[in-house]
Amino acid sequence: MNSSDRQNAQSSTQTIALYSRKVGENGPDFVVLHGLFGSGKNWRSFAGSLEEDFQVWTLDARNHGDSPHADSMNYQQMAEDVARFFAENELKNVILLGHSMGGKTAMQLALQFPDRIAALIVVDIAPVCYDHLHKQLKLIEAMQELHLAAEMSRSEIEKKLALKIPEKRLLSFLMTNLNRQNGQFKWRIGLQQIAAGMPDLLNYPDLKSVFKGPVQFIGGENSAYLKFEYHALIRKYFPESRITLLKNCGHWLHVEQPAAFQKTVNEFLQDNNLR
Repeated sequence: MNSSDRQNAQSSTQTIALYSRKVGENGPDFVVLHGLFGSGKNWRSFAGSLEEDFQVWTLDARNHGDSPHADSMNYQQMAEDVARFFAENELKNVILLGHSMGGKTAMQLALQFPDRIAALIVVDIAPVCYDHLHKQLKLIEAMQELHLAAEMSRSEIEKKLALKIPEKRLLSFLMTNLNRQNGQFKWRIGLQQIAAGMPDLLNYPDLKSVFKGPVQFIGGENSAYLKFEYHALIRKYFPESRITLLKNCGHWLHVEQPAAFQKTVNEFLQDNNLR
C-alpha cells in the first residue's frame, strides 16, 4: 500500500456525526439523503407526507446544512457517516432514499452494508461518472467570489448572484444555504471542501458487490442523469430494480412534480409490503 492509499484508507474511517431531523413516531425507519448544495430541509414536505406510517429521518451530509464541515468528502466517507448514524440511533432494516449526490451515497451504502437496508429509492442519479465538473465549480466560484458585506440584505445578495447564476430555480435553491450570523449573512455550506471533493462526487467507485433487495429508481424525463444507456449498469448492481421516468420534470422532480413523485414512491412501498 503506497502513501496515497494509506491516506485514503485513513480518511475513509473519519466519520462525523450528521445533523438530523425526524418526523413520525411509529412504523419502519425511512431515511432521506439530499443532493449537492442541499440539506434535509429541502425534503420537509415529502417527510411530512409519510409521518403517519414511518419514522422519517432527513439528514444533512458533511459540509452541508447544519452538519459539521470536513476536509474531505467522497462516497465511501459519506456512506460511513450514514452507517454511523444508523448505529447511533439503532436503525435497522432502513428504507433509504437518496437524491442526486445523496442517491450515490445511498447506493454505496446499500452495496457496502446490504444487511442494514430493507429497500432503496434512488432519485435522478445513476452509478456512473458525470462530466459536470466545470459547471459545478463555476457555481461554487460564484458563491465564493460574492463579497458578503455586513450591510447587505438577502435580496441584494440574490440580485448580485443572479448576474452569474441566472436560472431562477437553481438560484433560489442555492440561496437556501445563506444564513445570518452575528448580523451578517454567511454561506453555511463548506464551499472550499465541496470544491476539493467535486471530482470524487461526480465519479462513482466500481464496487464488486450487488444489492439484491427491492430498488426503485425515479428520474425526470427532461433530466440527463438517468439516461437509457445507464440502465444496464444499474441492473448489474441492483438486479431487482425498476426504473420510472416522470413526465414534465427535470432533476428536481420531487419539487416539480410532487404528486407524481409521491405516487411512485407509494406504489413501490405498497408493492413491496413496506407500509
